[in-house]
Amino acid sequence: MILVPDDHWRWMFDEKMDRLLLDLSSDMQFATAYRSKQLTDEARHPAVFSLDDTSHYFHLLECIGELPFGEAERVQIVLNAVAAMRFAKPLMPQSWHLNEFNLLSRPPLLGEVVMLANSLGHADVLVIEPGETASVCLLLCGELALTEEKTLHTHQLIKVMNNRIIPFSAVCNGQLRLA
Repeated sequence: MILVPDDHWRWMFDEKMDRLLLDLSSDMQFATAYRSKQLTDEARHPAVFSLDDTSHYFHLLECIGELPFGEAERVQIVLNAVAAMRFAKPLMPQSWHLNEFNLLSRPPLLGEVVMLANSLGHADVLVIEPGETASVCLLLCGELALTEEKTLHTHQLIKVMNNRIIPFSAVCNGQLRLA
């Protein structure tokens, strides 16, 4: 069952866990993937799950609706994405870790599922902060090795230049083949 936001949902920061939490009810909390060093100071103060948060939640659920994830996984992806959209510190692009493709003819859209790739592999990501030249993406699942020493893990964020983004249409229509 997909969770439906209500007036009782609250963002809060747990110092002991060093995690941003979403208090869903008196007996249920969701721990995001984000620690204090990744978050703005605003994340340390309790806040309601706003109308904007709710709008993003339902929009992103719809965007990933066709992907092969169970309902619990979808909710986990979307709640992490909403938390990052609201509380994540600004990121600098890390495009040098990824191959350049120049396959996107327009800036990506909020909630668009795209692919990133390099010589070490490829992974599906969710665009959570689209920009004219660079966009912030959330890794949907698994890992993406950026270097031999640095790996992006599930729900972690990366900002990349849009020329590194591979639209699914390029893979589906044979425009691009990934090993």
